[in-house]
Amino acid sequence: MDIKTLRTFLTVARIKNFSLAAKELNSVQPTVSRHISDLEGEIGVKLFNRTTHLVELTAAGKVLLPEAIKIIENDKKVKQLVIEADRPAEQSIRIGYLATACSFFLPNLIGEYLADHENINTQLYEMSVEEQRIALIENNIDIGFTRRLSDIDGHEFVVKELYQDEPVVILPLNHPLSKCFEISISQLKHEKFILFKKASWLEMYNHIQVLCQGYEFSPNVAFHPENMRHLVTSVSSGLGISIVPRCIKFISESNCACIPIKESQLSWPIYMYYRRKQINNNIESLVDCCLKQSNTIQQMIFD
Repeated sequence: MDIKTLRTFLTVARIKNFSLAAKELNSVQPTVSRHISDLEGEIGVKLFNRTTHLVELTAAGKVLLPEAIKIIENDKKVKQLVIEADRPAEQSIRIGYLATACSFFLPNLIGEYLADHENINTQLYEMSVEEQRIALIENNIDIGFTRRLSDIDGHEFVVKELYQDEPVVILPLNHPLSKCFEISISQLKHEKFILFKKASWLEMYNHIQVLCQGYEFSPNVAFHPENMRHLVTSVSSGLGISIVPRCIKFISESNCACIPIKESQLSWPIYMYYRRKQINNNIESLVDCCLKQSNTIQQMIFD
């Protein structure tokens, strides 16, 4: 029961005429008749009732009809799969990143990587920490540049530290403390704070609370910004001050100052996350490229 014979059967069943079926198949009537006879002989049943003017499917032919369609469709599918498997697979890497924490180094790093890997389709997605966590779990990105994701650390994901950041105070350039070499938290007791919500970045929120509580006050929160750029614009507009990662200096406006905190010894690292079971040469090469640039990135933070 070969594919060519089944195609002949389907054509005759549709047109209900051997001569017209032969014409559509670019064949001749004797060949069409032979295909049908061979098929009937192989199966052992009659498939068509033939008269001088009419060709109709028998009960057996009606049963074969939908199955023959399935076989032909599956034949097309198998051929397409084989053809696609023989093509060189498009290589791609999907990267999630935190905008403020990565924009100052990622373009040059990706550019350097692609110079040696021209055929790789690299896709960049700006994402929050939570968005990256979900994307990694759901396998929607291959690598995430993000802060610590303690709930997915360990067995399933490889975690590599890329650089360490630290908290600084950001305030308007016309603020009395903007010329300080460093600022003590005690000097911020009466300031209005522009802080992210606790759910947005729990580690930073808790650290700021602890720092302020050490001087027996809670931060007077003016409002919660939507993102880092919103925060910077709000500070530069004189709406308050904030405590943020040092990397914010790369997006801070000319009328803002970023001052180190005297009491803080905490670091806020940026990590690379990628799935352990899906490591390939392209991902390994990108990770190696990042780690080689780690010291340079670290130096950029503190310059």
